[in-house]
Amino acid sequence: MELSRRDLLTASAIMLMRPMSSISAPLGARLAAAPLAGGTEPMMLLCWNENPYGPSPAARAAIAQSIADGCRYPDDENPRLVNLLAEKEGLGPDHIVTGTGSGELLRALGLLAARQHGEIVAAEPTYAELTEYAQHTGAILKLVPVDKQLRHDLSAMHAAVSAKTRIVYICNPNNPTGTMVDSATIAAFVAALPDHVTTIIDEAYMEFVEGAPSSVSLVTGPKRVVVLRTFSKLHGMAGVRYGYGIARPEVINEISAACMTTPNIFAVRGALASLGDKQFLADCRRRIVASRARLTAELARLHFPYAEPHGNFVFFDTGVPIKQFTEFMRHRNIAVGRRFPPYENWCRVTIGTDPQIDAFIEGVRAFRASPAKAA
Repeated sequence: MELSRRDLLTASAIMLMRPMSSISAPLGARLAAAPLAGGTEPMMLLCWNENPYGPSPAARAAIAQSIADGCRYPDDENPRLVNLLAEKEGLGPDHIVTGTGSGELLRALGLLAARQHGEIVAAEPTYAELTEYAQHTGAILKLVPVDKQLRHDLSAMHAAVSAKTRIVYICNPNNPTGTMVDSATIAAFVAALPDHVTTIIDEAYMEFVEGAPSSVSLVTGPKRVVVLRTFSKLHGMAGVRYGYGIARPEVINEISAACMTTPNIFAVRGALASLGDKQFLADCRRRIVASRARLTAELARLHFPYAEPHGNFVFFDTGVPIKQFTEFMRHRNIAVGRRFPPYENWCRVTIGTDPQIDAFIEGVRAFRASPAKAA
């Protein structure tokens, strides 16, 4: 039987719009749990800090219904989303810049710093999209080790700032450590910086933080501040790519001029729908935070040191070179985070679904008891 293009599009739309039986078993989770041909189970991906519950039902429906409009540019629709984001942040739309994920905005900012042959001060370890891209384009990096609690050492970062520094990057909560600095401490840090420095506060994981305010109020202050957000984490749209930055209008114009792409129609419509699906977002947050607490309680019971987590992942000390631990987990069909120098023994694990966390906890227990670990 041959299927027409219309048949294929219709079938794809139906699959995307299928309701989830429950939040704990969305389409993505059901596919991940299904055995492959030959009885081999697929790898559980606990390595990319993704939301295992996927996009909300509203976002899935919006994306599916947009398939037929994939030939259209979303230029007339993105301003509506920008207005909603500005309203959410309590600012005008001229304070918002959008990109294909916050990663594109990080690269644009890195490019701006590199054009001035400037320095970038950042923590080590931290999310590397800005630093690696900027270094390739000519910027100079000054990496400052995190403190003993694996948080940004803001005093040491301030001491590293020079006349050549153009950017100070603060990922808050930090990736891969999961730690965070409170907004009042960041505000004091920013106030003490020279006027020529732009502070980038990457809040990709802020929606998983309980009771802590964002640093977005700093963008209207006297210093150059950019706050970044993404739909890749809590909104579950990492594969669709939509992010935004918040800053003063003149800074927004600089970033916009350095961007190289614009969000696609699926991202724009999916993000619009996801913003309105507040119950789904709240349920995702609740489940992820609860599973995070369950995992850290087990790590504590097993005497694995860990950094205080505020994102949708946990960073902990396995006690052995990370390759040994990742291979052990891979044999159990679980993929965990890569090596993060200089923390050669530490593992970053994403908070997955309840069954995935059950499997990971079972794996950690087996690892603690294994002869290979003792050796």
